[in-house]
Amino acid sequence: MAPTRPDDIELEEKLQDILYPSPKAKEFKITLVFGHKLSPDYEKAVDLARRNPTYKKEGTGEWVRHSATYTPAEVDDLFNLFNLVHEWETTEVLVNHKRIPYGHQLWLPLMWFYRIR
Repeated sequence: MAPTRPDDIELEEKLQDILYPSPKAKEFKITLVFGHKLSPDYEKAVDLARRNPTYKKEGTGEWVRHSATYTPAEVDDLFNLFNLVHEWETTEVLVNHKRIPYGHQLWLPLMWFYRIR
């Protein structure tokens, strides 16, 4: 049997969520997705996202999309990346890999509670 890659694990999780929806999520995750931006913060944002083991890059040039998924244990990294990309029109917030309403306005502020120590 071939070793399992992180991409395979994520695809398997998505498939299981579709086939067997559960009212209770296994783990709360936030994924930030952002595209190319002519900004001095773009390279910083890409560098921060690349440090995450779930980092993915799709497309090229101005059509590129970067994504990274964060758990509550990684909330400080999420906070730093979000502060760089939050005003970009290409930024999306996914909750447990899904587009749901109020990602920016509700779900991210809930995640910030994990920053309190």
